[in-house]
Amino acid sequence: MATGEKESGQAVLQASAATPWRGRGFSRETEFLAAALLLVAGAFVYPYVEGLAGSLMPPCLFHRLTGIPCLLCGMTRSLAATAHGRMGEAFRFHLLGPPLFFLALAVGLTMAAESVLSRRFLPRPGKRAWRYIGCGTLVLLSAAWIARLVFFGNNL
Repeated sequence: MATGEKESGQAVLQASAATPWRGRGFSRETEFLAAALLLVAGAFVYPYVEGLAGSLMPPCLFHRLTGIPCLLCGMTRSLAATAHGRMGEAFRFHLLGPPLFFLALAVGLTMAAESVLSRRFLPRPGKRAWRYIGCGTLVLLSAAWIARLVFFGNNL
């Protein structure tokens, strides 16, 4: 085996080890589309399976230990209330539930249109932008959590 072939083989192995999901599964766009559609569909279905979901999923450990709701406590119920048009209740459950629902709905529909029309409508953020998005999301969740504790207390 020539040196060049050996080096290129090692580069392929390193690339496949660094990105285990890429090349074998779905594109990132397909993953985002599926996540958005699952979030929206789950919000519509949740009220009908709430009892079953409550018995299968453990309660929030943070709330159980501290008596204070965590950053995401109430998000599922907020999304479900938004999906069924109960906006006051949705904002009471979690302040970011309705915006997240409508963002997921808009992104999901736009990405579905992109897939059907084979044309991009949404920009694709780079690594640096994803860091800013992640930090901004954490700041928004923290601010909504503090506002919820101040205005609504510990009640879920």
